Amino acid sequence: MRILLLLAAIAAASQAQTDCSRGACYPPSNDLLLGRADRLHASSTCGLTGSEVYCTPYQQRRMKCCPCDSRNPDGPLAHTLKDVLATSGQDRWWQSKKEVEPVTIELDLDNLFQLDNLVLSFKGPRPSAFVIERTQDKGKTWQPTLYLATDCRKSFPGIPTASPVDLDQTYCYTLPHTGENPYQDHTVQFSPLRQYAYVPIPNSQKIEDVSGITGLRLKLLELGDVPRLPGRALSKFYALKDMRVMGSCMCHGHANRCLPEAYSYGIQVNPQCDCQHNTDGMNCERCADLYNDLPWRHAEEDNTHACQRCECNNHAQRCHFDPAVYEASGRRSGGVCEGCLHHTTGPKCDQCTPGYQPNPRSQMDRPDACIRCICSAEGTINGGQCDDSSGSCLCKANVEGPRCDRCKRGYYGLSESNPLGCSKCSCSADGSLSDACDPLTGQCLCRPHFHGRTCDVCSKGYWKPALSGRCEPCGCDSTRSYDSTCDQVTGQCECRPRFGGRTCTKCPDNSYGDPLVGCQLCKCDAEGTLPEMCDKKTGACLCRPGVIGTRCDSCSRGHCDSFPSCETCPSCFFTLDAQQKNYSSALEKLSPGFPVPPGGDPADLWPRIRAMEATLKQIKDSLILPPVSAKQIDDALAELDKLRDQLDKVDEDLPPLTRTPGLDSELEKLKALLDRLNEEYKDKKAALENTTSPDNSGAFKVIKDAYDESTDAEKKADDTKNTVQESADNRDETNDLYKKVQPANTKDLEKLNQNMATKPDLTPVAKQVCGSVRTEPCTPLKCEGGDLCPPEGTPPCKKGEKCVGALPLGKKADVDAKDVEDKLNNLTGKITDAAEKLQEAQEATNQVRDTAEKLSDKMKKARDDLEGDLQETRDVVEELKDFLSDPGSNLTHIKKVSDWILKAKLPASLATLKRKLDELKNLADNLPDSTSVLKDAQPQLEKAQELLEDAKDARDTALGVKGEVDQLLSGLGTVEGSMSDLEDRLQDSMDKIDNLNSNITTAKDQLTPAEKTLDDITSQIKPMKPQLDELKKLLDDARQKAKEAQDNANEAVDEADDGKEDLSTLEDQLGRLKDKAGDGAPSGDVGDRLVKLKKDAGVLANTTDDILNSLEGKADSLRSLQDEVLQKSANLEGLNAKVKDLLAQLRQKAKDLSSCVG
Repeated sequence: MRILLLLAAIAAASQAQTDCSRGACYPPSNDLLLGRADRLHASSTCGLTGSEVYCTPYQQRRMKCCPCDSRNPDGPLAHTLKDVLATSGQDRWWQSKKEVEPVTIELDLDNLFQLDNLVLSFKGPRPSAFVIERTQDKGKTWQPTLYLATDCRKSFPGIPTASPVDLDQTYCYTLPHTGENPYQDHTVQFSPLRQYAYVPIPNSQKIEDVSGITGLRLKLLELGDVPRLPGRALSKFYALKDMRVMGSCMCHGHANRCLPEAYSYGIQVNPQCDCQHNTDGMNCERCADLYNDLPWRHAEEDNTHACQRCECNNHAQRCHFDPAVYEASGRRSGGVCEGCLHHTTGPKCDQCTPGYQPNPRSQMDRPDACIRCICSAEGTINGGQCDDSSGSCLCKANVEGPRCDRCKRGYYGLSESNPLGCSKCSCSADGSLSDACDPLTGQCLCRPHFHGRTCDVCSKGYWKPALSGRCEPCGCDSTRSYDSTCDQVTGQCECRPRFGGRTCTKCPDNSYGDPLVGCQLCKCDAEGTLPEMCDKKTGACLCRPGVIGTRCDSCSRGHCDSFPSCETCPSCFFTLDAQQKNYSSALEKLSPGFPVPPGGDPADLWPRIRAMEATLKQIKDSLILPPVSAKQIDDALAELDKLRDQLDKVDEDLPPLTRTPGLDSELEKLKALLDRLNEEYKDKKAALENTTSPDNSGAFKVIKDAYDESTDAEKKADDTKNTVQESADNRDETNDLYKKVQPANTKDLEKLNQNMATKPDLTPVAKQVCGSVRTEPCTPLKCEGGDLCPPEGTPPCKKGEKCVGALPLGKKADVDAKDVEDKLNNLTGKITDAAEKLQEAQEATNQVRDTAEKLSDKMKKARDDLEGDLQETRDVVEELKDFLSDPGSNLTHIKKVSDWILKAKLPASLATLKRKLDELKNLADNLPDSTSVLKDAQPQLEKAQELLEDAKDARDTALGVKGEVDQLLSGLGTVEGSMSDLEDRLQDSMDKIDNLNSNITTAKDQLTPAEKTLDDITSQIKPMKPQLDELKKLLDDARQKAKEAQDNANEAVDEADDGKEDLSTLEDQLGRLKDKAGDGAPSGDVGDRLVKLKKDAGVLANTTDDILNSLEGKADSLRSLQDEVLQKSANLEGLNAKVKDLLAQLRQKAKDLSSCVG
């Protein structure tokens, strides 16, 4: 009794609740397999590759063997997986191969469904152990939900056998004993709710945790035991006669039906839920777009956990749930609105966006809750918000004006990203007239000959000397420079070749003289001179500090002899030098007291000095250099002579017209090097002659220095030898390369000249640049006909005409900018008037919207109810037509349905119902579409408001960019288009708003009779619904019976065909019996008996099953039968009794064979 009560409680709990208003509701269950046969798979099926014979017990201690051939899935001997569906018919089942384990049967649902019950009807030996598994991630992972075995401890050790008391547990169910015949049918049922019946939680939670599946898998692990019979062993296999997966779409308790799909192809349960409780999604797994104020939860028995609407003040169509906001509110509200409209912002769309302020004449939940603030968003400290108390604008530090829309004097570039609003003008003190600049562009007011945004650059033809506050003319020589411009810092003009100096009136760098006569190279050491190298007039070298000499190649007194570095001598030198100067000064003071030779004069000392010099020269000449040094000097001089001869010879061989520029420069360097060596030789010679050293150490030092210098000269001479040779080689290579390349270059040049006569065609480019009207081609070498571009003075494009070319477009942009500026000035007054009218229209629209929505909702509900009833009626009529027109329908069933229709009681007056429907249709047709009017009016009002704001912005933008021609076409083109149709749109919106109130009033007057008519129609149609339901049920029963009759007829035809073949065989056998019987008994008796035998055989053939044709061993049975007949016909004594025995054996054999079908 307790078990019955428990089962009753489970059945009551698992029954789907259809009322969603009180708590969780669930769709009714149906077979998930129907329509999804292609998603059912088995790892093993018999007869897929050929016929297989299976032997099973028959009666007592006997067996029967039947074939399985699934190569034709629709054949009578096939046993495929589709045969387990409820629609497969009787005597159909799935069967695996023999002796194969384990075998899996898997169902892939591809979507989430709710499993209520699984029914498995096994045929033949039931498995000894199997597992039911489910997946919730489309087959990625599988979880066992129930183990089943005849011996759980043996098959699944470690798995508990007691009913689970927690949802995380599973258990093994012990299968009942199969009895003496393990091949009889066995049914196993599995229900998730029944399995966890003892878990103390609500059923809604159980459904959430254990009923959801995207796939189901049956793992058959152990074959069932079969009895042992003498002879051939019985077959072991798995066979499933029926499989039903009862369930519904998984809706988490938020829907009571699954929505049908247009192309379901026989599917009884679709995955899409008809979501309630403000939920959305395939499985109602989330809240609807505007209902995320609370976290989503599945429904429970006594609580719908409906999603709550976000408070967005009618300014948003969607929101999202924010856990942080939810916790901060004390778990009361977590919705954050998205995409706030009507210039609102904030988590609940309860604030005005920057640049807008609350409308004092409206409420926050209305579309006109925010109106544009007059404060500039760029110039205020709070993003364009007005002060709540005073209504004034709070300007940034560098901004002023009632709207905070202009920069203070000395500032420019109003920007929202600038915390100070405007940037300070950076006008140059030298080049600008004041510290103020243009407030939009920052352009300063420049003095003459200054330009640039900050007036810090000199104009063309001027430059600004250092420490000077004005721009001076460049003064470039007009004939010796390329143009009149010069470097802004140095004032250097760009000189032509052979000219130099700042104004290009002197020789170029490293040269001197008169450029008109000819400039000469400076003969100075570049390492010891200033950048100017030498004096431009005299050519005197300009030595840098610490360097002396005519070529600036020696260190001066007080500097170390380390040219070109010439470092300053250490301090001790200057001390000794000061002492020497003191000694010299003392000697000069003592010299007047020296005795003068008698009769002599101080002037007579000069001859003695000259004599002393001659003596020193004689000493110098008498000095003999070491042989090695003398030979090296002689060799160096001889080598220099040879190089000079080679240079002259090479110079003679080189033709003047083909002189290589690189070779000339190398020769110039060699010449300069030789000049330098010559100068150095003269300087050393002079230094040697002027020495006054009392001993010969100075002379020896000079000689050593001369030797070192001659050695360096020898090395440099050797280097020049290689350079000259390389120059000659380069010249030869250049001539060879010229001979190879020049012919091809000449040919290419001729080809280029020919091509330039035909292309490129400059006419298309001229059209794009200057709007040329020329049609004839124009190439660089040939451009006959008219001008390539229109001449100066051509009038600009007229308004409305197509303007081609960048130059005409630029001119037209200038004219358009002036026109737009005039239109903007005229539009300013109209904008103010239109804004006031829009505000009034907005208020009127808000008042009529509420009334229109209420009327629309009431009429929509009535229309939906009527359409549902009419659609159901159409479906029944369509089913009735299909049934009556189906050639397979039974005439008896057709008559039964027809009689019921004739007896059915229709509404009292069909004419009245039709008239009411016509009245309702006419009323609906004549009703003004107030919703459409409101829907159209609101966007137009908002669009008009936006156009007003865009017009204001465009006006300011146009005034700001009127000087920028590049932006006029893109910036003012849109503005001009908006202004041209702004007045028309505003006028259309005003007309629609004026007609709105009258349309709503008319709708109210006409909707009242429509509602009354609709109520009358509903009351007349209501009695028809039970009759339609009854008719639908009758049609379903008739269709099912017709299908069964068709199946029986098909089977009868198959049996008749097979019977004909057996009858032909039996006729042949009976003919032979008749022939043999003529030898042993009177022919009359034998003939009558044979006729009777033939008649009985014909009856037997009509009842013989089609299995005879495919049964393995049928031929042997027939041969045995034939032998038995021949043996018994040998002796005609007692033929009557023997024939009766034969007929009895035939009937028994036919009965045995026919039993293979069941």
